[in-house]
Amino acid sequence: MSKVNPFKPNSPVSAGMFAGRVKEMQAFEKGLHQTKNGHGVNLLITGERGIGKSSLMNLHKCLAMGLVTPVTDNYEKFNFVAVNVVISDRTSLVTFIKLIEKSISRELGKIETVRKFLSETWSFVQRIKVLDSSIEKSLSIDDSDLLIDDFAYSLSETCKRIANPEKGEHAKDGVVFLIDEADNASPSLHIGYFFKAVTEMLQSHGCSNVMFVVAGLPEIVEKLAKSHESSIRIFTHLKVKELNFTDTKYVVDRGMAAGNEVNDVKTTIGELAKDHIATLSEGYPHFIQQFAYSAFDRNVDGEITMDDVLDGAFSEGGAIDSIGTRYYASDYHSKIKSDEYRQVLSIMADNMNEWIKKSEIRSHFSGDDQTLTDALRALTNRKIILKNESKMGEYRLQQRGFALWIKLFGSRKHA
Repeated sequence: MSKVNPFKPNSPVSAGMFAGRVKEMQAFEKGLHQTKNGHGVNLLITGERGIGKSSLMNLHKCLAMGLVTPVTDNYEKFNFVAVNVVISDRTSLVTFIKLIEKSISRELGKIETVRKFLSETWSFVQRIKVLDSSIEKSLSIDDSDLLIDDFAYSLSETCKRIANPEKGEHAKDGVVFLIDEADNASPSLHIGYFFKAVTEMLQSHGCSNVMFVVAGLPEIVEKLAKSHESSIRIFTHLKVKELNFTDTKYVVDRGMAAGNEVNDVKTTIGELAKDHIATLSEGYPHFIQQFAYSAFDRNVDGEITMDDVLDGAFSEGGAIDSIGTRYYASDYHSKIKSDEYRQVLSIMADNMNEWIKKSEIRSHFSGDDQTLTDALRALTNRKIILKNESKMGEYRLQQRGFALWIKLFGSRKHA
């Protein structure tokens, strides 16, 4: 009988499988406590791809709704309305507001009296729907201000209502917005201006029980500032880093325990195997799931060993190949049209993700010096490699996994 693989490299992990991130959880819980007591806090969460931002946002939702117990001892379970929105490059201001209204209606519209209240309070959204096609094509700054004003007023009225319930309703602590993949925001969303204007308008309406949690790649900071230079100031910025070695191994243990709960035949894993998963994954939660998944998949005798981890990692179709297809192939093929630029990456890959001097790259490079200079500049600007700000003429790949993928699969013909 085949086993159920408990590791999930293709989706965020559930709150029950979460490990680490205590500092981030405590910051969020403190923000919830402040917001619940009328001192609204907003968080900006940034981190690289694969660092676990979406899983962290899922956990934050569970904390806000009171589905899990806070890690901070003196906080009781919270009871917020949690509104999830994922931003794409097609999300305009109109679409964004409509998505929020729909989510609020789903969360609160189960009670008839509240449903009637929501219909009246958010009636401006219905007007948007009627005029949808014309608004989307010609939304001016003035139109944006009107939409944001209507949105802020409706949100403040909703927040007051859920904090002071009528018969048959239960009081809520406030509203938490969990905005994921915000780095996809297009100029038409006016994302920085939206958050700055809405927070100020909510205060003017006497509403301070709303919290915005915005997550995305590091470039979201620039997009927020470009939309409104003061928008960054309304957020407490949390930069999500790699998990440490101990937390990484704990993630593996949690996955193994979950697998043994659903599988009739139990599976074990040795410490050396866990050490290799922790080293190869570099503390990136998605990579941990992928390396553990591949090792579990390769195992046939019920005990995952170092050989299972290495076989699952380095074979074609294994962990490094899968991670590379998802994270590295676009950087290596689509974003780079020059074979000479790819040669630079291949030379750097021999040094893994350690710093390498330009002079050392030049000694192995087949092109001329100007081409090398252009390549390093382009690769740095596209955030494919990093430039050492403290030492002139030093560069490195961002992750060891990228180097391994280049060495193993970089020369494979791109489909």
